[in-house]
Amino acid sequence: MTRGFNGTYRGTTTEERREQRRRRLLDAALDIVGTQGLSMLTVRGVCEQARVGPRFFYESFPDLDTLAATLLADVQREVLDQTRTTMAATPGGPEDKIRAGVAALIVAVTDDPRRANIAFAQTYGSPALIRQRFAGMRDTAQLIIEQARLLLDRQADDTALIALAQLVNGGAAELVLVWLDGGLKVERPVLIEILADYVIAMMQRLPGMADKLA
Repeated sequence: MTRGFNGTYRGTTTEERREQRRRRLLDAALDIVGTQGLSMLTVRGVCEQARVGPRFFYESFPDLDTLAATLLADVQREVLDQTRTTMAATPGGPEDKIRAGVAALIVAVTDDPRRANIAFAQTYGSPALIRQRFAGMRDTAQLIIEQARLLLDRQADDTALIALAQLVNGGAAELVLVWLDGGLKVERPVLIEILADYVIAMMQRLPGMADKLA
């Protein structure tokens, strides 16, 4: 008998086994959505790929929309955490950190084409993913706001900062999407340089934007 009185089975607790099943479902969803598209995500398909029974699917997620949104949130969080960690470890001034952060973000997303597909292309296929995309963009915008204040050494007007952060965020995301789709035929290092220059140039326009909104 391998089950203990504390709920352990073969050395793992009930909660650990539940988390392992949840992780397998997310990994399977990453593979399906990232390679075949959101329309191919089904309860049966994801359960078969994860080797998890359907009843365990509903133990972790109420529906497919929640699974997809959770997957996107995981990708966004991992990418942003990696970006922040890289920026914190980069020596030099704010501009050096911004360039390192842009590089870290683009590499983190595009090293795995499945993650890039989910983060940029597939989000338009579901209201739940659109909502999560906006949530992730708000988090990224906050990072842009923080770095703009450091770069300019000033507490700029919040309205101008919010507008700038969204312009940078949206413009960069669309450019990456075009690049992934083959519409911008440059190597990834060139894409990173273009985006870093764009981010810094937009931040440097902030004082003028703030004056207009004052």
